[in-house]
Amino acid sequence: MTSSEVSGGPAGVAPAGGLRGVGVLVTGAANGIGAATAALLASEGALVYPTDIDEEQGRRTAAEFGAADRFRVLDVRDEQSWDAAVDQMAADGAPLTVLVNSAGAAMKAPLAETSLESFRRMIDLNLVGTFLGVRSAARHMVPGGAVVNISSLRGVLATAELGAYGAAKFGVRALSRVAAIELAHKGIRVNSVCPGSIETGITDLPDFAADDVEAYVRSIPLQRRGSPGEVAEAILFLVDRRSSYVNGVDLLVDGGTAAGVHTSKKKKNAESGK
Repeated sequence: MTSSEVSGGPAGVAPAGGLRGVGVLVTGAANGIGAATAALLASEGALVYPTDIDEEQGRRTAAEFGAADRFRVLDVRDEQSWDAAVDQMAADGAPLTVLVNSAGAAMKAPLAETSLESFRRMIDLNLVGTFLGVRSAARHMVPGGAVVNISSLRGVLATAELGAYGAAKFGVRALSRVAAIELAHKGIRVNSVCPGSIETGITDLPDFAADDVEAYVRSIPLQRRGSPGEVAEAILFLVDRRSSYVNGVDLLVDGGTAAGVHTSKKKKNAESGK
């Protein structure tokens, strides 16, 4: 399998393990969507370089799918950190061919109560980090490669008290589309994935402690939250040659939330009938 076969072309559908030997860099791979994606792509035969700012958890997670020796500490906000990671891949004979920008963070606060420091932190972690990754792809990615940037449902639908986070994630979508146009001449496809409510532990953060998760789940047409693995499957599709003519799209993985208004009655109590 050559690097040019990652994105494929009109030649057809790749067999299972079609990413075998391909150099893949995944950010935010210590947990959540990044961890699930790194593990899934590794199971497809890719040479995954999992990265995260959390070295202890990152190495522990990478060991679970046999990539502990390729784990790198990567602060997505730092240019030198990106250069070092990409250079290492090239030195190992696994040049950057697939990039999944999954690192990020969330916060919840009304705009009037959002400090400039907090706003900048959301932009740096979610948008600047993605920009630096995309720029690395523009400079170093093997022709025919693929980039997937993780945006969010909140980068599609504006949500009160998620101004800083939403601004960054809306920006990720715009950046992805520009990159899709600019890099297309190299055969590099760039798409974004917009997860809805995913079981990643974000609702355990103090900012989200007061949220009525059950009520929110009832507003999802599929009546459940998604799993990191389900998002990883969508990412696999976008980096595989099965999606060789898919470029510049926002793939929603949200259980149907963005499709329109959904109302759901509470289930009746079996005993009281209420």
